[in-house]
Order: sequence, then structure tokens, then C-alpha cells
Amino acid sequence: MLPDLRSLPLALAGTCLALIVRRRLRPVRLRPTGETTAPVGPDDVRPGMRRLVISDLHMGAGDRLDDFTADAELAALIHHYAADPAPTELILAGDTFEFLQVCLPDVPDLEWSPRAAARRLETILQAHAQSVAAWRDFLARRENQVTVIIGNHDFELHYASAKQTLRRALGLAPDDPRLRFGVYYEGDGIFLVHGNQYDRWNRFVHFDGICEPFEVVFGTRLIREAINLLEDEPVDIATLIDNIKPLSAIFWYALSLPTLRNYATRRLAARGLVLLINVLLRHRVYVLEDDPRQRMQRSIWKPMYRQVALAATLLGRAAGVRRQAGVFPEAAFQRAAERQMRRSVSAFGNTSVRSMARIARDPRYRSTSLFICGHTHRAQIVALNERQTYINTGTWTDVIVDVAASQRQQQRFPYLEVTYPAPGSPPDWRLLVWRGAGLPPSLWRDERVPMLARVEDPV
Repeated sequence: MLPDLRSLPLALAGTCLALIVRRRLRPVRLRPTGETTAPVGPDDVRPGMRRLVISDLHMGAGDRLDDFTADAELAALIHHYAADPAPTELILAGDTFEFLQVCLPDVPDLEWSPRAAARRLETILQAHAQSVAAWRDFLARRENQVTVIIGNHDFELHYASAKQTLRRALGLAPDDPRLRFGVYYEGDGIFLVHGNQYDRWNRFVHFDGICEPFEVVFGTRLIREAINLLEDEPVDIATLIDNIKPLSAIFWYALSLPTLRNYATRRLAARGLVLLINVLLRHRVYVLEDDPRQRMQRSIWKPMYRQVALAATLLGRAAGVRRQAGVFPEAAFQRAAERQMRRSVSAFGNTSVRSMARIARDPRYRSTSLFICGHTHRAQIVALNERQTYINTGTWTDVIVDVAASQRQQQRFPYLEVTYPAPGSPPDWRLLVWRGAGLPPSLWRDERVPMLARVEDPV
């Protein structure tokens, strides 16, 4: 039996309101440190160079929390291009490394320091030695370049200790320019960011570097204090939790499952809701100490409270319905949860498109053709206008595309190839899917909408 949760939304409202008011009145003041990363600007970009863009590999520690299982495929792709004499830049467009799901016995989960960052990255690189070896071979051609853009899951790359850890693993000297890091990439017709700054759950007040105290955004806290724990649950679907994007859709996914009549699944959903509430109540608002305007981080409280209250209401309704002959009243319950999950997924992807469309309209980017990001885990091509295109390079981890059937995406390994037909010309591009060694890549296809779905009102 589910407990009687009909009064839960009201109780949550009072508790959340009290803590929200207290925490908003006492924001955490951030002091920027010297652990920063500069952008890759137009003067840093070699014109006319072939570029490959891959995002969201999420390489972990090789354990149960590690979602990256494609070392062989990634190594084959890198070797394929390394064998071609054309100078090539490999751009890893954020969340390459999954720092947030590396749990080590000698490093507390909530320790943010140069030592912790280096130890976590060392563990990741050892677990994915095949991919590291391929990058090393790729850089053996001195004309090639690797650029690592920082995302929210590998934000610890801002630490110099982490940067040097990667350099050593690739056999490079500390000042070797063939490996570089950036918070965004601009030049030669391209504007590229990871995209987390368009997501209120993962938006940093100070994304350019490390602050004291360390800025822990809501998404970071949720993974460390909820998602990692939920993946331990003895339920088949628990291992799929980290494959749902956005994070706000995770609990709607659990509530919409046909197996919700199962006690273990209901326990997973209820525990997830409790952990989500705990993370919400512990979250802090940050401001920059040297910002005279004292602009607070855009609030997650209102949309988050709506999500929690709606989930609690659904659970309460289910608990209040009398079950007859052991039948759980799941049909209407699951339909409501599925509708809410679809809304979350749609809103998440559209936010990135609208944000990039606003940048594209800026006169400074009039000559920029491609606006690229990752983060959403959803490969996507959208025509912003007649000459500018938004491209999301997706992810190489498993993605759930059909909730009820737990169906995964079929085009597993997307990447963007950018070339230049003539010096000074706009870039040509292809969003491709790697099919394996010895096979030519195929063109990515959008299975849900026409390939170039126009944004009618991207504002």
C-alpha cells in the first residue's frame, strides 16, 4: 500500500517557503580565484582547418555509475581521422568527463579542491585508457589540435591540477598548445558553448572559473546527493535514471512507468521525491562578492516547487483511491506523469535553441554560420534563418527516447564534421553518426521532425 500522501503538498509548501525565504535572505558570496579558463577566441582559431565536434561523452570511473561504454567506437573514430593527413581539430564540447559520478574512498564526494579534481580525473583516464591512447595517437600528428570546452559535469577542469593531469596522460609538455581548454569557442564561422548556462538547474553565477566557496549548482547537488544514490536501488529501471534528460524529467519518468504497481518501483519513485525535496531545501543562492549590482542566480525555486508539488499531488491522489481486487489505479496516473515529462523534455530543448537564436541576432555574430552546443543529449538541427543554423551534437551515452518501452536511441554516436571549401568561405558541415571501424559514417537524421525544422519565434 502507498502511504496516505494527500496532505503532502500542503506540508511541502510550508516547509519549502520557510527555507526558501531564509536562504534567499542569506545568499552565499562568491570570491573568484585564479583557477580560471579563458575562452577560445577568433585570434586563437586557425582558419580553414577541418573540425570534429563531439559532446557529452560523460566518461566516468569505469564502475556502475559510468555511462560511457563506447571506448572502442570512439577510438576507432579518432584513428579514422588521425590516419587522414588533413590537419584536424577535435573539439570536445563539454561534459567529456563525468566528475560528479566519480566516488573515491580517499576523496569525499563534496570535496572541491585541486587534489580532488586531479584524483577524479586520474581515475577517469585510467578507466578509459583506450580512448586516451587514441587521443595521444591523434596528437602525434603535430598539425592536429584538441580543444576541451568545459561543461557543468567537468567544471573541475578549471583547476590547473586537472588540466596538467590530462596533459601528462596525453604525453604533452605543460605548455604544449596542441591541447587547450576554453569556456566557449568563437571563430571561423563558429560559435560554440556547452549549453549548461541556458539551463536554470546548471547555470553558474561565475562560469569562468573556480570560486571560494566552490559554487555548487542545483544540478551538481542533485547528482551527488540523489541520482548516485538512486542508481543503487534494486530495480531494473534504476540504472536508466541517469539516461533521462533533463534531470527534471527523471521523476516523471519513474511515475509514468507501467511497472509502478510494483512495490520496488513505487519505493524508487517515493525515495526519489524525498531526495529531490532534500536537495531543494539544502540548495543555496549565490552572488558574486565584487558585483556591485549583487545579481542573484536566477531562481529555480518557483519551477522546482511546481514540479515537486505536482508530483506529490499525483502520489497523493493515487494513495487516496481505494484499490479494488488488488488493482492499482495506474492508467490516469501514468498518463498525467507522461504528459508532464514530455513538457519537461520539450521545454529543455527549446531553451537552448531560443538562447542561441538570440545570440545569432546580435550584430557581432552576423558573419557566424554555425551555433553549436551539447548539454541536452538531444542531437538536433534547426535553421535559425536563411544563413545561420543551430546544431546540437547530442551524446555518446545511452538515451531513452520512448519512456513506456524504455527504448534507446538508434543513432548512438553522433558528431559534427566542419570543413571549408575555400579560404575565407563559410563552413560546410555534416552531422554524422559513427557506425564503426571499416564503415563510412552515415548522415544523422531527425526521426521526429523535418531535418531543418524552422524556428518560427525563437525569442
